[in-house]
Amino acid sequence: MSTGKVLIVDDELEVRQILQEFLAHKGHEVYAAGSGPEALNALDTFKPDVVLLDVSMPEMDGVETLKRIVALQPTLPVIMVTANADVGITSKLLGLGAADYIPKPFDLEYLDQAVSIQVSAAQDR
Repeated sequence: MSTGKVLIVDDELEVRQILQEFLAHKGHEVYAAGSGPEALNALDTFKPDVVLLDVSMPEMDGVETLKRIVALQPTLPVIMVTANADVGITSKLLGLGAADYIPKPFDLEYLDQAVSIQVSAAQDR
């Protein structure tokens, strides 16, 4: 049984595969998107409980994707994933509506905990 539905958005195939395998092993139903537009298309069909969103992506970056997700589904928690742990960037992301952020390289146990908290909160709504 799925503990929650997680949408992973990252332009790096290897990162998507690692996260998808890890979260599926933890019992989540996972959909992986390689771009912002692909993620936006998946929102209605996959109906995630939480989104893991990379900040740095070509075409449509994570900031723009976050803005569009928040406009479409303001209660959907989005956890930003960034290799840039700059306080200015993270406070901007949180100000735009991100629920949390996780720096790369991942601490997978922290990631699991953050996803579980957001999934639980989403399912309580």
